[in-house]
Amino acid sequence: MDTSALGHHEAVSSAPNHYQVLGLTPCILSSAKDPLALLKCAYRRALLQNHPDKSTNSTPSCSSFSPPRSTLPSAGFSTYTIDQIGQALAVLSSPSQRATYDASLRHAIRPTCTPFQTGVENVDLDDLPFDSLTSRWYRSCRCGNPRGYSFDEADLFQVADQGLVMVACQDCSLWLRVHFALLHEQDGPSQAQSPSVQPLHLNKTS
Repeated sequence: MDTSALGHHEAVSSAPNHYQVLGLTPCILSSAKDPLALLKCAYRRALLQNHPDKSTNSTPSCSSFSPPRSTLPSAGFSTYTIDQIGQALAVLSSPSQRATYDASLRHAIRPTCTPFQTGVENVDLDDLPFDSLTSRWYRSCRCGNPRGYSFDEADLFQVADQGLVMVACQDCSLWLRVHFALLHEQDGPSQAQSPSVQPLHLNKTS
């Protein structure tokens, strides 16, 4: 047996791809209405998780993401370099480069590679609890963070025309896709409404 070839195969199999570095999958990125915004959010999350000291002033904004509870990677979490994270963003944000890269992934033979565990869950805004003290909606994540997903009014206004917002978990690679509809106020006076109920006059999509 050619041990050098075997060693090369194991090295290739264990090397993370660009999607893994950013905590995404081709399916999640392809289904996004605004792939570039999603990539920037994933890029910022990767920097916060791997290099929190470098992410304050050098990363794209992602208002639907707040810093994780701990600035240290959790046990078993792979630390990616800044170059790996930057290259992943550069390749996946270019349609032509991404197409070429996806083709190379499809043709790669990696039988020993463990399937990448990144997922997305769909929920309606009305099904999420709202914290009146912080004025943020939140939801627990399977990773154990009771408020792994968290977002506010500004995040919904930014994507009001799309009717959904992608929220990254603060501590792992999972995502939450929140569906909503913006209800327009009727003309004339209206009664004051508690900000803990529906501060944006949002309602569940049909």
